[in-house]
Amino acid sequence: MSDFDGNGFAELLIIVILVVLFVFGSSDIDDLTDSPS
Repeated sequence: MSDFDGNGFAELLIIVILVVLFVFGSSDIDDLTDSPS
């Protein structure tokens, strides 16, 4: 059970990190597109 819990926690962490990176990436892209230099 401990192994399964660790696996689920790792999956949740990876999903959260991917979502955060995607959101930050979208923000950066929006900022760059908003003000093209």
